[in-house]
Amino acid sequence: MSRRSYRGFTLVELLVVIAIIGILIALLLPAVQAAREAARRVQCANNLKQMGLAVHNHMDEHNQALPVGIRGPNRHGMFTYMLPYMEYLPVYERIDLEASPSSSPELYTPIPEFLCPTYGGPTLIEGSSVDYFNGALITYQGVGGVLRDNAEVETSVYGDLPTNGAFCWKKKRRIDDIRDGTSNTLIIGEFVQSDKTGAYAGYPGNVRAWIRSNNGDGKGSYAFKVVEYPINSELDRTADGIPFNHLQMGSEHPNGANFLAGDGSVHFITETIELEVYRSLCTIDGEENAAIPE
Repeated sequence: MSRRSYRGFTLVELLVVIAIIGILIALLLPAVQAAREAARRVQCANNLKQMGLAVHNHMDEHNQALPVGIRGPNRHGMFTYMLPYMEYLPVYERIDLEASPSSSPELYTPIPEFLCPTYGGPTLIEGSSVDYFNGALITYQGVGGVLRDNAEVETSVYGDLPTNGAFCWKKKRRIDDIRDGTSNTLIIGEFVQSDKTGAYAGYPGNVRAWIRSNNGDGKGSYAFKVVEYPINSELDRTADGIPFNHLQMGSEHPNGANFLAGDGSVHFITETIELEVYRSLCTIDGEENAAIPE
């Protein structure tokens, strides 16, 4: 009878194989995560493209007028008026435009195009003791212009609102008002700001429901923001005393945020853009001759 010799892995060899597999996983994981984030950023850009189409379709039916930024205290704003042009006509038709948005049955209706897929927070908030936290959230805001020495403003305890942006308080903007050129004027961008500590830390931070539009007579805008600070600035509403209406635009994408221009094109604007160039892109009639960087 002949004997057969069987040889298995030694403990050292097994540990080496496990170590190699671990190294390969460590090398592959960042690449997989980067690919997923790239896909999410593309989806976010597609969300803005859908909003751009909605704005332009609204103009086609309303004598070249953009949706109104905010109609007035406790009234609906721009995102409600986009719904019929984003295949959400049934949602729009269930909304009483003369009633307060906070009492609408659609307060808790998520609109997928209004939420960036990279955003790590909830789609909607229900049952919060802070009423204005509740609702289906939106991670985008209209561009409400820039405070300039010659700018007319609506005064607000939450930060003055200029009238040189694509979207304003109680003012309808027409496309021919954008004298800086639609291809060089930003009209909607990402907004996910939350403080590092305090009442507005974590989710939702200062992100609000898409339907709410504003907080009433105080003119706190939930529909658009005034551009005063760099993209993704690490500034807190409470600790740094930043007015709510002037909180910085930004995203959870690395290094920048997506923005929609007036011509319907979408651009990823990096955090390194010069502040004054960025602010100039956020006015409609400043004649600054600023161009969106490629």
